[in-house]
Amino acid sequence: MKVLHKAAAVFSIAALAVAGLAGCGNSSDGSGVATSGDSNAKIKIGYVPSTMNNPFWQAILDGVNAEVEGKSVSVQSVDPQADQSKMNDMVGDLIASGVDAIILGPYDTTGVQPALQAAADANIPVINIDTPVDDLDLVKTVVASDNPKAGELVAEDMMKKLDKGSEIAVINCPAGQACIQRLEGFKEKAGDYFNIVQELDGKGELATSLTLAEDILQSNPNVKAILGINDPMALGAVQALAAHPEMSDVLVYGVDGSPDGKQAIKDGTMTGTGAQSPDEIGHKAAKAALDVIDGKEIEKNIVVDTFLITKDNVDEYGTDGWQ
Repeated sequence: MKVLHKAAAVFSIAALAVAGLAGCGNSSDGSGVATSGDSNAKIKIGYVPSTMNNPFWQAILDGVNAEVEGKSVSVQSVDPQADQSKMNDMVGDLIASGVDAIILGPYDTTGVQPALQAAADANIPVINIDTPVDDLDLVKTVVASDNPKAGELVAEDMMKKLDKGSEIAVINCPAGQACIQRLEGFKEKAGDYFNIVQELDGKGELATSLTLAEDILQSNPNVKAILGINDPMALGAVQALAAHPEMSDVLVYGVDGSPDGKQAIKDGTMTGTGAQSPDEIGHKAAKAALDVIDGKEIEKNIVVDTFLITKDNVDEYGTDGWQ
């Protein structure tokens, strides 16, 4: 990296860190760096999610901050806003600022390669979270939910509720490896039990999925269930179904276990979700980062368990936050 670029990056981060020191979880405009933890820290960790426009990533950051609390550690977080090119630039800026490790959840598992290589060239370890990158040699470990299991759990519950041959639709996000793994787990468990009439790309977003779900309901009047590969996509289907009371028996499943998803389950508008624990991902990722910085050996794959939440156990987990 050129000295001029490095100096500009450091200046930018220093100027934007003030808001973070006031205790913000992330920057107000989503384009800068927010700092939490010890302002005089000996260790600096960068946190790079795919986007902060999903409470899942904030919950991971909360877990990271909780793990480093009381230690001489600061956390510098950024928001690439689901733009891999922007993420790569932000990783470069974090490298220039002198972080000791980076916790990163890629938006594009292939497109993140330049950022990973830049970190490797600077001898800065990368802790890969949620979605495994393509080149695992460039990361120290992958901390992720058991995504295939989440899909399997949803399939098992759906099979108990629907007859064999029932028409179902899937709103997926094929750009994310975690989403691919969830759907693979679902399909492996379900086999040929269901007739998947449509499989569409909801890009992980509620608004996009709302439109797609509306199209699904219009073109498939016999559909019996919609699977959203994350909770925002499932909630898009929930909103679409609200305009179709004649289809109130259509089941809706998600994967996440988000507060909004659990509230929908409690309200009876969503059937279930293959739940994960972003707080636990954050804790384990931060611990892995500190262990690597301390010269300790860590496992290449750190798996966080997943489980099913339905109306039968939603009160056990609550709806105010993540589990």
